[in-house]
Amino acid sequence: MEPSQPSREITQKHENYAEAHGLLLEQAVEKIVLFAQQVGVTPEEIISLLDSGISIRDLLAFLASKRSGVA
Repeated sequence: MEPSQPSREITQKHENYAEAHGLLLEQAVEKIVLFAQQVGVTPEEIISLLDSGISIRDLLAFLASKRSGVA
């Protein structure tokens, strides 16, 4: 049985939404990694921090503090 037209439209909209937000997430991660490298934090260290339970907000604060020389 083939899905109805409204069902296909909803599926397509969901796929478009997921694709757009996936691209935004990818761009955000790239920017975080590039900034981290500028302040001397490797991608592996970012992963380790995230694995240890640090939140994204705290990771960004940590990176900002490295930039200002506080950490």
